[in-house]
Amino acid sequence: MDPVHFTGKEIIEMAVRIEENGYRFYKDAAENAMTTQLKELFTLLAEEEKHHVISFTEIKSSIADDSPPPEFDPFIADANAYLKSMADYEVFTEPDDGDKLSDTIFDEKQALEYAINMEKDSLLFYYELIKMVTEKDTVVLEKLIAQEKEHLRKLTIQRDELFS
Repeated sequence: MDPVHFTGKEIIEMAVRIEENGYRFYKDAAENAMTTQLKELFTLLAEEEKHHVISFTEIKSSIADDSPPPEFDPFIADANAYLKSMADYEVFTEPDDGDKLSDTIFDEKQALEYAINMEKDSLLFYYELIKMVTEKDTVVLEKLIAQEKEHLRKLTIQRDELFS
């Protein structure tokens, strides 16, 4: 079995796509929200996702070439396969995934549940990613992880308040 190998830039590009699609999802969710509470929450999350795109783009520009990330062991096939699986199936990595999803969600509870799962999946991806970036970029990524955790907390509180 040939493992899939990602360069540092490819991994960051996945993270950028995740955030871009998260932005589109939250933007659409805000437009479709019936309650002011959810409209404001989804709008805030959309803006934060937009800022995450900028952060990841800055990290990408600091990667000098297309070699594997500095701490990455290219012989660990399981790590590569795991990242590929997460990128392909667990989080938004294809262009327009965020837009496509909004067509399949019919109510606010479903939107909140999906957003919660999306944030959990993104966190898992970023925890793996943190092992593969430079120390300088780790600091930035840790801040993004903290923001994603805060997104998860806000979404969970909203779900519990509105639908418990």
